[in-house]
Amino acid sequence: MDDQPQHTPSPVPPYAEQPTPAESPRDPSSLMSPPQKPRRKIVAAISAVAAVVVIAIGIVAGLQLTTKQAPPHIKVGVMMAFSGGSSSMGYGAMKGVQLALKQLNATNIEITKVDSKCDSKAAIDAVKNLISQKVAAIIGEGCSSASVAALPYANNAKIPMISPSASSPALSKPDDYFFRVIPSDNFQGAFMAQTIYDRGYRKVAVFYTNEPYGSGMNTVFRDKFEALGGKVVATATAEPDVIDLQDQMKTLKAATPEAMFIAPNSVVSATAALKLAHEAGIATPFFGADIMYDNTIISNNPAVAEGLTISSFPTGTKAFKQALLNEYGKSEQLYAAPQAYDIIHILQLAAQKGAATGEEIKKALPQIKLSDGVSGFMQFDANGEVSDKNYKYDLFQVKNGAFSLVE
Repeated sequence: MDDQPQHTPSPVPPYAEQPTPAESPRDPSSLMSPPQKPRRKIVAAISAVAAVVVIAIGIVAGLQLTTKQAPPHIKVGVMMAFSGGSSSMGYGAMKGVQLALKQLNATNIEITKVDSKCDSKAAIDAVKNLISQKVAAIIGEGCSSASVAALPYANNAKIPMISPSASSPALSKPDDYFFRVIPSDNFQGAFMAQTIYDRGYRKVAVFYTNEPYGSGMNTVFRDKFEALGGKVVATATAEPDVIDLQDQMKTLKAATPEAMFIAPNSVVSATAALKLAHEAGIATPFFGADIMYDNTIISNNPAVAEGLTISSFPTGTKAFKQALLNEYGKSEQLYAAPQAYDIIHILQLAAQKGAATGEEIKKALPQIKLSDGVSGFMQFDANGEVSDKNYKYDLFQVKNGAFSLVE
């Protein structure tokens, strides 16, 4: 991406020849000389003009090449949870951002990050902070509830928000400034319903957190599972990060489910739900959504987590995972890292098209197709949603104290 040095043309010699005394008609000796051939002068003049034209074309081409390789500087905010129960989102996203900046040599992209904590109020403060810093685009928020709260401010400021993981259908609105590189819960909830049904379970209990992500996941899961012929025999909910869930687990146990689906928006809620469900005597297989793809789930309750099956957004290509290992020494997949990597790639391509402002970036994003994305993302539709209906999730199961990819 570095600027190419411009070539300074060598000095052009004075091709216009001056008449010599022998050529002057006033010099009698010229009558004794052979006649000059004017054709040579014409050829020389044409050659001189051609040389100048070639040099000029080279200069123009060099300037055009320099323009293409010098995309405008853009300031990008990373608005994710860097503290609290969902901090794994921010940690993973930043690793993806940092790797992308390095590998893509995106020196024109300046990053500023704010902690939005996967919290609605914190997200409003965070987006106002980024707007005051005059960012051209925002990576985030990672949680649906925080994204819903921050989006009106981003819309008003005409700054695109591109989320690596916010999946609530409530964010699917036409012609706003929200984009995401993963599908809505209309896909993941249905995917998990099909997965559980295909394993032979027909009676399922659901625990979810009371916010857009959890509510959306619960609705989509129920609709799909019951359309397949299964039945959701009981549901229970709680506010995000609440850990006092004994009453909810008693309600679910009383329905005698064959399996349990957990759809929280934080690792804190997920850990508590898993532990207290086990303590309440729910001895059925446990299934979870993408937020539960976190080693904290295992380290807090190794015995309880064993056998847990969760879905996740694609965790990256083999080359991407190897690059993470080489760069950070991390063998486990980092949440939202490949998605954040692809967002930086998308923004760099938009900048190479000349997009520098929020409005220009919004206009450019649907025109970009990422054929070499590391997260499975390829292209946005006109409303900022993933356009590929064949998007595939990864499925993991905890075996011997570690997440193992289910092939």
